Amino acid sequence: MSWFVLLVSMVAAAASADPAPPADAKLEVPPAVLKEFQAIEALVGKSAYAEAGRKIEVLLPQLKDAPAARALLLRNQAALFGMQKHYAHAAMILEECLAMHSLSETDSGKAMFELAQYYVAAENYPKAANALGEWIGKSSAAKPEHHLMLADLQTRLNRHADAAASMEIAIAASPRPKPEWYQLLVGLYHEQHDLDHCARVLAALIEQNPGQALYWSQLTGVYQEAGKLKQALAVQQLMYKNGLLTKPAEILQLAQVLRYQGLSVRAAELLQLEIEKGRVEPSARNLGLTADLWLEAKELRKAAATLEKSLAVSYSGDGQHRLGQIYSELHEWSKAQQALSRALADGGLKNPGGAYLLLGLAHYRTNAKDRAREAFGKALASPSVRNTAKRWLEHIEKESGRNRG
Repeated sequence: MSWFVLLVSMVAAAASADPAPPADAKLEVPPAVLKEFQAIEALVGKSAYAEAGRKIEVLLPQLKDAPAARALLLRNQAALFGMQKHYAHAAMILEECLAMHSLSETDSGKAMFELAQYYVAAENYPKAANALGEWIGKSSAAKPEHHLMLADLQTRLNRHADAAASMEIAIAASPRPKPEWYQLLVGLYHEQHDLDHCARVLAALIEQNPGQALYWSQLTGVYQEAGKLKQALAVQQLMYKNGLLTKPAEILQLAQVLRYQGLSVRAAELLQLEIEKGRVEPSARNLGLTADLWLEAKELRKAAATLEKSLAVSYSGDGQHRLGQIYSELHEWSKAQQALSRALADGGLKNPGGAYLLLGLAHYRTNAKDRAREAFGKALASPSVRNTAKRWLEHIEKESGRNRG
């Protein structure tokens, strides 16, 4: 063991036969005391901690007139307690040592750092944070890791603003800050609901690690939480452009966000392209969503074509009714007749009256008035469209009367 070497060498110099007075008279001790120091060092080397401790207790009173030597001995006594994992006691002894203000500036700094470590080991985080913060404030040897250690202590104490400041210093002082440091800093800002700073840190993290989809997703989430939906969408679109959105669920989510932002055309184009590429399954549900988007974008022909594909995958009477509605809006009456007739023939529609009314209109537009009367007549059974169907029947009868006259 060499933890007593500095103290022993200083005492030896003070007790030498050199007639010149030592630079620090406080270290002058009799040769007998020097032998005790050497004996203590030997005991520590043998792990005879209890006996070494007893010898220190005997020696300390003898050094009351040599405060520098006493302070060094106290520091080493603290180290002895630390070796035995008596961290709280070690910290108490080291506090006494520092209170003497008799250590050199260098040794005082080292002792302050040791004090912080003892308090950490003793789980006395308030005092550990104070000691480490004081050491960092005075030391020129503080490294990014020390600021990280302080940030951890401050986090344990729920001092999130202080912890964030310590993390910022650690990142700024490091030539290669680790991604997890940024992640910790994001967490600290999020605890304070400081979403602007969260976004700033995530943007810096993305700049260093542009291929990490997780960081982009986190930035999207922060913007969404802050209500900055346009920025969130912009991030998602950049992810897609850079090939970071490849899972079907991610692509579908992007389409829904585009839809929510009123960009139905882009959402429909996205889904159609991804279905064609095979990255999104051409299921009835996905094709139906694409058709909905084309409808919202007033792209009726594209909506009809997509809905035809959806019905080929999984037939639905209501879907067929919807197809008939689209063809009616396009004034493609023959296709509307076919779609609506099939929907009604298969049955089970949620709104059969509406389908009969629309079928009657398709027949009327193709000059099949007898079939139109029949369809409008069946629509009379549905209260929601009865009045409209009745007016159409009256209109057909008037036309027929004029033609007969």
